[in-house]
Amino acid sequence: MSVVINGRKMDGRGDGYVPGRALNIDPSLKFFKGDPESLDPITYEVIRNNLWSINEVHGDTIVRVSGSPIAAFGYDFNPSIMTGRGDFVFFGPYLQFHAGMQDMQVKWILENRSENPGIHDGDMFLSNDPWVGTCHQNDVMLCCPVFHRGELFCWVANTLHFVDLGGTTPGGWNPVAKSVYDEATPIPPVKIVEGGKIRRDVEEQFKRHSRAPQSVALDLRAVIAGNTVARTRILELIEKYGAPTVGAVIDRILDDSERVFVDALADIPDGEWSERSYLEVASADERKVYKGELHVRKSGDRLTFSNRGTDPQVGAINITFAAWRGGILSVIGPFFCSDMLYAIGGPLRHMDFEPTPGAITTASYPASVSNGGAIGTEFSISLANNCLAKIAHTTPKLRRAYTANNGMTQVAVISSAGMDQRGEPFMNIFLDGYASPVGAYSFRDGLATAGVYWGPKQTAPNVEHAELVMPILYLHRREVANSGGPGRYTGGATVGLAFTAHKTDRIVHQIAACGVSHPTAMGLAGGYAGPPSILKFRAATGNAHSSTAALRADDAGRSMDLSVPGTRRLAPMEFNLSQQPGDVCEMIVSGAAGYGDPLDRDPAAVLTDVDEGTYEQVYASTVFAIAFVERAGKVAIDDKATASLRSQARRDRLKYAAAAERAPPDVTIVEKVLDLSDSLAIGRGSEGNFYFFSTPAGRALVPLGESYKDGCRRIDLALTDINPMIGDPKEFIDDDIQFRLFICPFTGTLIETEIARSVDLPLHDIVIDASGLGNIVAHRKAAQ
Repeated sequence: MSVVINGRKMDGRGDGYVPGRALNIDPSLKFFKGDPESLDPITYEVIRNNLWSINEVHGDTIVRVSGSPIAAFGYDFNPSIMTGRGDFVFFGPYLQFHAGMQDMQVKWILENRSENPGIHDGDMFLSNDPWVGTCHQNDVMLCCPVFHRGELFCWVANTLHFVDLGGTTPGGWNPVAKSVYDEATPIPPVKIVEGGKIRRDVEEQFKRHSRAPQSVALDLRAVIAGNTVARTRILELIEKYGAPTVGAVIDRILDDSERVFVDALADIPDGEWSERSYLEVASADERKVYKGELHVRKSGDRLTFSNRGTDPQVGAINITFAAWRGGILSVIGPFFCSDMLYAIGGPLRHMDFEPTPGAITTASYPASVSNGGAIGTEFSISLANNCLAKIAHTTPKLRRAYTANNGMTQVAVISSAGMDQRGEPFMNIFLDGYASPVGAYSFRDGLATAGVYWGPKQTAPNVEHAELVMPILYLHRREVANSGGPGRYTGGATVGLAFTAHKTDRIVHQIAACGVSHPTAMGLAGGYAGPPSILKFRAATGNAHSSTAALRADDAGRSMDLSVPGTRRLAPMEFNLSQQPGDVCEMIVSGAAGYGDPLDRDPAAVLTDVDEGTYEQVYASTVFAIAFVERAGKVAIDDKATASLRSQARRDRLKYAAAAERAPPDVTIVEKVLDLSDSLAIGRGSEGNFYFFSTPAGRALVPLGESYKDGCRRIDLALTDINPMIGDPKEFIDDDIQFRLFICPFTGTLIETEIARSVDLPLHDIVIDASGLGNIVAHRKAAQ
């Protein structure tokens, strides 16, 4: 794995530490060097699964020791195991992006701490520095070297979100931060455990900044306990099987995962896939929109990731390179290596990163990054999701492994503080978003409130647990109708909740959110985007300042009606929002995206959607073009009328769509070479050249070197036209953002969708190298 920034390797504080060269390690540090030995398959599997289970036990230990609801209910952490030189063996099955940068921390420690203060048996190093390797300052990483007979054998590490580490806002989320100096202090790796004992001087300095020092102290012991348990279990494995055997298993895990990854890439043509999306309102006093791009280039057995074209860092929406990379690796594991138990070290041998210093997704010091764990990291995941999904679709090996964008592509953070019902200070964040939906697959619907794939064990806390640790009373928590992105296969329904203050005078919230004015869960293959996050607030009037008054609100059984006096949408960034008993705050988590043309959805599935309340009948009849009738007192579907409606809808698309940028080539497609989606493929023309072609029509759109979108007809819609949940973006931003439909010019089938500013050209999202297509065809025929 290597990283190049503007043509040179980077390791400076200003642009983030980036491993990519031979490390300069003090020669007094001795590494384990086992002799290569053969492994019988049973021993290999026993030790391999033991190593995997060590991460499970590691995480369970953190949950059992920590007193924080963030750990105990949200599982907002992840452990990992790495080789002695910091290469990944296994991620844990928790919040994936937390592990996706732990190797950077270890490599930094090896190079910068091996001489002074030294790395020894019984040590542990703590850091929350995003320019070394965390998402933001509240994410604290603890790295533990594992020694065997005086030699460094491997590392175990974990990252946990701590409730408060100082800064100008309780809880660390600062919607008005201009730079890192407005936030909790980043701490580069420091030795906090030495010879098996906590260094009191370092701990006291670490706790001193926090408004919740007791919670910090307990969480510190939780992560130390997790590392201690993992270290002990690895040493027990070594005692039982011998260091050479365990070391050989670790080497083979990396080699096996590398082989699986390279084998998958062999079926994928060389080319570049791109995605684009937007963040808004970088500070509370402005109304701007900022562009983020991701480009994934596949060449031979390598993937290269670039964020060129991304807007410069600004305000409170930035992340560092570490968080950008961690988000990308959160997608690589599930989409490409799901059968390897998140063994990402082997695939990393075939990845390169080309970040742009000073961009919002690779910010330079001293940018504000305190909101990065909810804004920029998830933003990077959503961009990587669609790039890698489109890549995966080109090979049957991976076609059933990916999904359209999950929910929570932006976390609408409500960070709360005040005095709890016991008269004690509290700080917490609402974790209900961990019940986010799964996006549509290429062969089935997504899942409602199931939890995102990049947080396999994340759970939303029980309502009673949240009410125990915060002075609140839930008014409702439920799945929200119309919240799944429509498509041939739909995204799952998302979660919504409303609450009021309870047994306290007031709560103060920091609202740090993007993806409120517009959707950030882009669809695939013509699927619609999932709706954006929705935040509403209603101030009690008159004598209504009581929790029971909030329960008696006129629309408490529904989403809060904006026509009720005192009700408003919350802006993406709001500082010190005060909530009293009787005031109601509602949050609907951003939804999951759909896959494929909604007009291709099975009408029987739409009827089930309506019967189960997933979609309201009026919206379903429009977006899926369904003719509902009533039979024997029940809603049914008129199949003949529905077929007529859908035919008319496709004709209307062609009637109202703008003409294609390119006239279709007069060529006959004689062979389909590569599927790109259900409605788009690459084929060989009768004269031997390659073309993008519409599979419903069987006709060419454009030659392979051009953008297939130029061969499509196009309709631009206002965001409010695509889902009744979406409010007017102009309430918060000045830019005009469109929902674009790219339509087959022959059949009216929806080939792709796009959300973009009106001033931005259509994204050229798929570029295929024609020279290697013949090799792909030959490779697949040989495999068959």
